[in-house]
Amino acid sequence: EGMDVVDAIAAVETDSNDRPVEDVTIDSIEILEYQG
Repeated sequence: EGMDVVDAIAAVETDSNDRPVEDVTIDSIEILEYQG
């Protein structure tokens, strides 16, 4: 869970400077405390 977001960001087309052609934004996040 969550790796789909990482994969989507990694798949974005980049220019010759290895920067995304279009801006990549994260609209929302959820931070959970580890209960280990």
